[in-house]
Amino acid sequence: MSMDADLAFIAQAMPAFISEAAEQIEAIETLLLELEEQPDNRELLDSLFRCAHTVKGSAGIFGLNRVVEFTHHVETLLDKMRDGELVLNPEISTLLLQCNDQIKFLVDTAADESADTPEQKDLRADLVVQLRALTEGGATAAPQAASASVAVGNAPAQERIWTISARFGQETFRNGMDPLSISRYLHDMGKVVSVRCGVDGVPPLVNLNPESCYLSFVMQLQTTASREDIEGAFSFVIDDCELDVVAPETHEQQLARAIEDMPETPRLGDMLVSVGALTQDKLVQVLSNQQSSRGMPAVVKPKIGDLLEAQAGVAPEVVAAALGKQQKMRESAPSEERYIRVQADRLDAVINLLGELVIAGAGATLLARETHGEALIEANLHMNGLIEEIRNGTLGLRMVPVGETFSRFRRVVRDTASSLGKEVNFEIVGGDAELDKSMVEKIADPLMHLVRNSLDHGLEPPQERIAAGKPAAGKLVLSARHETGAILIRIEDDGRGINRERVLQRAWNRGLVEPGIVPSDDDINMLIFEPGFSTAEQVTNLSGRGVGMDVVRRNIEALRGSLRLNSQPGKGLQVDIRLPLTLAIIDGFMVGVGRSKFVLPLESVVEVIEAGGDNLRVDERGRHCVELRGAVLPVVRLRTLYTVESELPERVSVVVVHSPRGKYGIEVEVLLGQNQTVIKPLGRLFKTLRGISGSSILGNGEVALILDVVSLGELITGVEAPVAAT
Repeated sequence: MSMDADLAFIAQAMPAFISEAAEQIEAIETLLLELEEQPDNRELLDSLFRCAHTVKGSAGIFGLNRVVEFTHHVETLLDKMRDGELVLNPEISTLLLQCNDQIKFLVDTAADESADTPEQKDLRADLVVQLRALTEGGATAAPQAASASVAVGNAPAQERIWTISARFGQETFRNGMDPLSISRYLHDMGKVVSVRCGVDGVPPLVNLNPESCYLSFVMQLQTTASREDIEGAFSFVIDDCELDVVAPETHEQQLARAIEDMPETPRLGDMLVSVGALTQDKLVQVLSNQQSSRGMPAVVKPKIGDLLEAQAGVAPEVVAAALGKQQKMRESAPSEERYIRVQADRLDAVINLLGELVIAGAGATLLARETHGEALIEANLHMNGLIEEIRNGTLGLRMVPVGETFSRFRRVVRDTASSLGKEVNFEIVGGDAELDKSMVEKIADPLMHLVRNSLDHGLEPPQERIAAGKPAAGKLVLSARHETGAILIRIEDDGRGINRERVLQRAWNRGLVEPGIVPSDDDINMLIFEPGFSTAEQVTNLSGRGVGMDVVRRNIEALRGSLRLNSQPGKGLQVDIRLPLTLAIIDGFMVGVGRSKFVLPLESVVEVIEAGGDNLRVDERGRHCVELRGAVLPVVRLRTLYTVESELPERVSVVVVHSPRGKYGIEVEVLLGQNQTVIKPLGRLFKTLRGISGSSILGNGEVALILDVVSLGELITGVEAPVAAT
């Protein structure tokens, strides 16, 4: 294939490689940070090695030598750690994280070598020197006992001659794949003993299509690589290829193959007995010997794999195959489902069409009711039920756990704390709570600012914490949970809290608050989100310029979210972010006031009561209230709040809703029932309208406003106005 064809192949297939590699690179960072906390976790180390090996292998298929050469050094270091010759320490962990950043840079710039500046090359060369110093010097040797405990399954691989039969589909070229690049990559894995191309699939010349692929070959490859490594070379073309990889097998290899082909994974000993590698009597004897060592220290306590080799004579490669089978089953157990990649804009288009379908369905239902045709009404009800199921299923496609975003902050916390000379225990809670993917992507930057702010301004240095009677290591918790039809994301630290006097003085000096006026504590706390506001004494790489916190607030409000601070001076700061679960469609409860329609999120509605006449009264703060089961319930009158023209009927209804500040009522005139609500953004004119989070188009073409329960709750239960300082 010509150089131009090679370049065309790379250009077409590069997005798939970059996407796959980005996932592996992100997994490497997560695994490294987890391995810091669990340095003896063999499963994490094996997973880390596989991720690096996958990136290297995929890059080799595409001829990306810079990625292959650099990742090879990282892979060598990880292999030394798997063999027990090196143990992870903070220095090695930092080096590997820096190497992972460099791999990410090389992958992101794979199609543009000009982006590889001299500075990047020097940085990469320095990293290689550090890697080689560790792999060739081995200064950080592991204890002998630890080395023995991980030796199972890591004996030097033996060379074997594999027979690789590959028949490529006719669509291979059209899908941007190049079989010759795979052949070249296989050549780099070992020694090609022979290659024989198949001609049985090539049509007569008159029928040959130059854009179709008719290639097949049988290759003899002598290599130490495993079957998985060889099959990995075909990973990007596997859907267009019939592949068979076989090797002459010894008796031990046949046993290992039998273990790999087992449909289920019993216990290690039972697995070996079932394939004939071990007798049941011998297994009972080995297990008995292991039981007798229960009181021994964990460092020297023999493992079942070691005992099976030493006392039962089971070949190491057979034990390794059984251990590998268990490992694969553990990795695949959490998710047996298959995944496909879908472009985000295609999914957005489907959801937009779904929104229009919901509106059209509501219009059809309205017309059906006007005709009073029972059959037509019943058919519309059935159709709306199907639309609701489609809606739930489609929106579920966009819901992802927020833990995927939260885990990225482990690296941020680690590096930031290190640069500040602080010790931090970072904890993630509720990472399985789901949120719309578009929301997750847009909330990442605001969360980054808030986490860094807690690290820089909130948490004290170790000496200061000890002097204050606190542990030297600060605590930072990032949590998420569902709450009243929304998601609550909380960033909490046990640091200094907000110095309100200092914040207020700075606000007076900058003219943000009229001198002598003392706002409420909540209002003082929120001053830190004003543009250009900063209390830092000096400018650093992290803070001091007053840039960022105002953007945080603006971005959160743009997502129809709210932000609230709870500060306890000397004890810590709690930042609460409330966001809607989705920006597309919600279940709503529609009400009417005069000729206006309003929609409440159904999850926030508790009950509906009738009220009016003597039941309504005004408290000392001028708020309307109603008595509910012996308690006083504040009530929002929408006709008064939004100046709706209507004649107040003798009796009205009060919809009781719950918000973070407690229950309150909303006085309405007409109850229009539950409906699916397609959320449309508000125009600029209504952006500042408090208590309204969006709008919706009804089936008859009318516009209904969507009420923001949290914002309305703050209006009705808010604190009193600021008073002058004494």
